[in-house]
Amino acid sequence: MPRPKRYDRSDAVKKACDAFWQHGYGALGVRSLENLTGLNRFAIQTEFGGKEGLFLETLDRYALESETHLLGPLREGSLDQVMVFFNQIGTPSQEPAQIYGCLMANTVVENAVPASAAIKERTDRHFELLKQAFRAALTHAKSDGQLAGDFDTEEAAAFLVGSTLGIQMTIRKAGSLKTARPYLNVLIKTIESWQTTPVTSADRT
Repeated sequence: MPRPKRYDRSDAVKKACDAFWQHGYGALGVRSLENLTGLNRFAIQTEFGGKEGLFLETLDRYALESETHLLGPLREGSLDQVMVFFNQIGTPSQEPAQIYGCLMANTVVENAVPASAAIKERTDRHFELLKQAFRAALTHAKSDGQLAGDFDTEEAAAFLVGSTLGIQMTIRKAGSLKTARPYLNVLIKTIESWQTTPVTSADRT
């Protein structure tokens, strides 16, 4: 008979996400994963396909939450939503991202020389979706007249993705949001400087 599960899968994946977020993928051994998640080695191997399989599931969970709560509003918004995105990063909270940075950004750095194609596929997809969301918001802003007619939304979207990575790496390195504050302040002023005549979202409807 199959062994009865002694864990809740969703809770175990959340704990694994927190563990990888804090310690990184490479430095976290299976024994540590067992201690931090409550999963045993057998479950990690048979239910998730091993350490990498568990990590991939945490990345998928993280990506889904990001797409729902961050990228969705960006895609539907305008320049004001771009401001909201970066102000959210800079608003003090108890979120792990304000101590450990972005899990996807951390994974990009750790997997800079790709040790896993599956991991790279997920990080590439995440940051491509982020770029598309920025581009959509900037395109809406351009249609509103908030941005000049010759404003390059593709170039600006790439700049915002790079800025996001830089901010998150600054947070991760220091273990604190505080050191990223000057970067965020300058970035928000830069975005504000792109505006021509501010137009509210109601004006687009």
